[in-house]
Amino acid sequence: MPADRLAGIELSLIRQINALATPLSTNLGIGEPNLEPDETLRALARRAATTSWHYSANAGSLSLRKKLCANTSFDPATECCVTAGTQEALFAIFQAHVNPGDEVLVPNPGFSSYATVAAICGATPVPYDLEPPAWTLDASRIPFTPKTKLIVVNSPSNPLGAVLPAETLKEIARLADERRALVVSDEIYREIWYDSAPASMTGLSPNVIVVNGMSKSHGMTGLRLGWIQARSEILKPVVTAHQYIATCASVFSQALTEMIFDAAEWNASWLDGVRQQFRAQRDAALYSIRHELEAEIGSPAGAFYAFVPVPACDTLAFAKSLATDAAVLVIPGVAFGSAGEGFIRISYAASVEQIAMGIERVGRWLRTNGR
Repeated sequence: MPADRLAGIELSLIRQINALATPLSTNLGIGEPNLEPDETLRALARRAATTSWHYSANAGSLSLRKKLCANTSFDPATECCVTAGTQEALFAIFQAHVNPGDEVLVPNPGFSSYATVAAICGATPVPYDLEPPAWTLDASRIPFTPKTKLIVVNSPSNPLGAVLPAETLKEIARLADERRALVVSDEIYREIWYDSAPASMTGLSPNVIVVNGMSKSHGMTGLRLGWIQARSEILKPVVTAHQYIATCASVFSQALTEMIFDAAEWNASWLDGVRQQFRAQRDAALYSIRHELEAEIGSPAGAFYAFVPVPACDTLAFAKSLATDAAVLVIPGVAFGSAGEGFIRISYAASVEQIAMGIERVGRWLRTNGR
């Protein structure tokens, strides 16, 4: 029998839908950037493969941590930990700071892992609502209670592509300080933006924990390289948890990340190209959504997701039908919380041709089935 802590815990709906893929499927479901390394990045990877294959310090190479903490007030020796991706970072943070009976505030709609990891720790995930159609947040309505241990903030958002303004982030930090709660700011999509760079929660409070990584900005999803930054008293137990979860992040991925930061001119050009690519794909998705689905949504300000309203239906059954009958994968909004029902998440991390084909298949299914 599985451990009680996993009672009711299954693979996420994102993974369940993607398991329905066939070679004929158009995949607008998985949240993985369609980025391929250029020759410079491949050359850096070849160099990284020639470096040490031995353990690094549990918290990661100090030279990499120094680069991660540049232009911040964090001490790289005690206030930065390199992790095996941001998922492991989140798990280590929750293991270090969340007790059974605590409450963890999670965005609704929001990435499913936040609530799931809270539940594994024996805590109660408590949603705070983001308001459509712009998915805004009134920080004064966040349901803090005496049991609130931690609040998760994700901007730019998965699944919404929405970006919270700097003033809202400051107010969240202030309210959390008042209630002696920690803030986890998941900033994994912070480099993917279209008009102006999103605000960070770095430095807004001594109780803010910042999480970031290389998966989305550099297409390094399989290399599992993330990091945590927090003041030393908060980070110390997280590093302990991280040691027993992963020992250390991949030393190859650490070496490659350090080389990327050293190649500052190339890296700036790479990130500019990433934003241009996703901007073109976003615009293609919005055009197809408007013409094939007859839906109008605001332009996502960051990340690579469109959260699209669909005719009243069970969106989980709808997404499964699309996967099996129309050979297109999208994620039902309910995968991201109760406020997601009535929506689907379309990932436009795909070629313009795939985006047009996939959304056309969704529209054709709706027309054929009288929706």
